[in-house]
Amino acid sequence: MPNPPALLASDQLLPLLNTYWWPFCRLLALFSLAPMFGHKALPLRPRLLIALILSASLGASLPAAPAIEPLSLHGLLATLEQIAIGALLGIALQLVFVVFALVGEVISTQMGMTMARYNDPMNGVSSASIVSQLYFILLVLLFFSIDGHLLSVSVFYQSFLYWPVGSGLHYQGFETLIYAFAWVLSAATLITLPVMFCMTLVQFGFGLLNRISPSMNLFSLGFPMAILVGLLCILLTLPDVPGSYLHLTRELLDNLGTLLRAPGHE
Repeated sequence: MPNPPALLASDQLLPLLNTYWWPFCRLLALFSLAPMFGHKALPLRPRLLIALILSASLGASLPAAPAIEPLSLHGLLATLEQIAIGALLGIALQLVFVVFALVGEVISTQMGMTMARYNDPMNGVSSASIVSQLYFILLVLLFFSIDGHLLSVSVFYQSFLYWPVGSGLHYQGFETLIYAFAWVLSAATLITLPVMFCMTLVQFGFGLLNRISPSMNLFSLGFPMAILVGLLCILLTLPDVPGSYLHLTRELLDNLGTLLRAPGHE
């Protein structure tokens, strides 16, 4: 009587592992740095569980990976490659949040509210300004309103179409990342220009008043006035934040698409 076939033979284990191990490594690295997924409020175990579920769901639909022994040196290098690609995508998706974090810090400094800070271990920093937290809460609501979590998964899926396992890392990816930091600084500067201009006019006016009437105590008068003008500027510019966030997100996704379709990854 012939023996029944085994449910899972050892020669079937390697293709099965190649199907789900590489997406899991890339996805976990992406979630470690992507907005909201990499937040300290989401513990490590739920993050691992989400990565496992998505890897099991998407692994079979991804392009077939080359047969690489995961426990070999080649497998170790391929694992490091997936972690690097996932980290690169996670940093890229985080850039819009970094823009508005810089906006909040600059506006807080111009208002003279640098002392209005609180401990913020959730974001991985010792302290953060109140204005930055205001923008962060608004961005969290905008992120989920435009299905940003689904966009992150879509970017992950597209990365396997253009950056399959074993394709390697090219210089253009790191060059794009370097240019992205300059893009963050320029975007934050453009968003804060109206508020900085108004605050500069207020400080110039009080400086001129100090020259005209040196006997006045301008510190007790100018400090609350600067805060009031800053809050008024935030109130006037806050309705434009969703449009700026959508514009920056669209430009970010276009840059990611250009990076994924770069020569050497097609």
